Amino acid sequence: MQSVLDVSSPENIEVASELELSREEDSVTTLAAGLRKNRTLLVYAGINSSLDDIQKGKNEHFRVFGIDQPARSRSNSTHKITELSRSTIFNSKDADTYQRLLRVAPSFSGTHQVGAVATGLAKSSEITIFEVSTAAGVAPKPRGKLELLKEAMDLDVIQVDEDRWQLAYCDDFVLNILDIGKTESEPSNIFTTPIDIATGYERPTFRCIRYLTPHFLLAASNMHKGSGVVLQGFRLPISAEQGGKAKLAVSARLPKSVTRATCLAVRNLSPTSSPSANQGDTQFVIAVAGQDSSITLYTLEHTSHSNIELIVKLHPITTLKSVHPSPISGLAFSYIPPPQPPKTASVSTTPTAPRQHTLKLASVGSMGNTVVAHHIPLRRLSNASKIPGAPPRPPRHVVALKSRGPNPTSVIIFGAIIIAVLGALLQGILEVGGLVTPSIGARHVVPERWLKPLPPHVSGDFKDTARVGTHAPFLAEFLAEQKLNLNSQGEGEGAKVVLTADTYLDGETGGEGVKVDAHDEERHADAKSWDELPLSQKRAWRKRLEKAGQWGEEMGETIFKGVLFSEIGGAIGQMVAG
Repeated sequence: MQSVLDVSSPENIEVASELELSREEDSVTTLAAGLRKNRTLLVYAGINSSLDDIQKGKNEHFRVFGIDQPARSRSNSTHKITELSRSTIFNSKDADTYQRLLRVAPSFSGTHQVGAVATGLAKSSEITIFEVSTAAGVAPKPRGKLELLKEAMDLDVIQVDEDRWQLAYCDDFVLNILDIGKTESEPSNIFTTPIDIATGYERPTFRCIRYLTPHFLLAASNMHKGSGVVLQGFRLPISAEQGGKAKLAVSARLPKSVTRATCLAVRNLSPTSSPSANQGDTQFVIAVAGQDSSITLYTLEHTSHSNIELIVKLHPITTLKSVHPSPISGLAFSYIPPPQPPKTASVSTTPTAPRQHTLKLASVGSMGNTVVAHHIPLRRLSNASKIPGAPPRPPRHVVALKSRGPNPTSVIIFGAIIIAVLGALLQGILEVGGLVTPSIGARHVVPERWLKPLPPHVSGDFKDTARVGTHAPFLAEFLAEQKLNLNSQGEGEGAKVVLTADTYLDGETGGEGVKVDAHDEERHADAKSWDELPLSQKRAWRKRLEKAGQWGEEMGETIFKGVLFSEIGGAIGQMVAG
């Protein structure tokens, strides 16, 4: 059954006309609106012939239907549907072959149109380019064929000049373009999805492609193992003949709930009046259908200045959940004429409110035999120029619903975490290198051989302030901290510290360490400054401090100034024995 539906009302969808198709033939696999011939709208469809005809080598898969639109005065008339032609334009004679893909380029002349169809389930895949002219009947005329090594995943066609078109098609990983003109050209590989060597993940696969302008193309790709969908806008090379590669211009990730894309539709809200005209500022509306029967809407801005064209702000509007009870098999936007500049009235008239335009989005669930139409409100954008003295810009439509740009909060939080981690790492490196006052305890968690001595003026904060053992900090930071402790305990600014030899137990073995005490005249009567010590005591103290890991020859002896030393017993005897 082929039906014409009236979707003008946001509340109800009404059947305007129907045509019952042959039950012996296959179901409709592709559908596209074509040219107008007088009051008849041409519709192209893919329908396989009956099994008997296919077995005889005859499969008239390309059908052209006409929908007669009644005059406005005949409000009670129905839209009559008539089959106008059926043709075979594929070379393949396989019984399983069917017309899987069909796309036509929008016609600027209204009398001539170019499109392409691709096979499905064929042993030898192909793409056939065709043209339809209302002056020579409505049957398609083949213009060329492409033999493919792999079945095309999707394709699209656009008119780029008065007598030149371009075909884009892709398989899972490769995107190609082909110039269609007076002479035949060869396809050009403009992009191949790169292999991620770093992670080893499988490559994303192309699912749908659509032209935005002759210079830009949009692709929907499914990530590996159903991990998501990404939209990618590519800047195309000038032509297939001149070669070159497509460059990624913009991209966006669909919501996590959408694991795979099934359909893609695009609508330019300010199309050009001719194929060779430069596309000015405009907004594209994008719809992506997911495997969960959802539709995610995006807007994309196209800006133009002199010869520079950019696509920016690929931002989501909303996601429509569970639109159909079955997977969505087709999406289509309605056509929106560009707004006309206001006319100058010769006499004073009462101003009227501008007409409210809406963009309609129709979706089809083939398995459930359902059709849903959504109405997207539009608003007229002011044509005032931002540059003083510049001429006003042409008026245009944009979506009245506001899109959402990326949320900066997560980026800011992530950046703050990175800065904090790098700051802590830098602080730890400086502490270990003895360049700053210890504050995060980095010197406690690294091997002792990494530690560098602290200058005398740098103090540390350590818990073990009674004994300097083999795991204590270097002497400079330890003494500085001890002096601060003594001062805080009321000993006065002139408080002195005395180093005393100490023997302590460390596990099952003994260790030689150093005790640090406040100077007491009675208990430390023999304590002397470094310069007052005899050579034997200096050598004994250097040996003990070095063994305890508190001093090295590279530190010099100036570190001992201001410190008193008690005598180490047996130092002279050891010297004589040595």
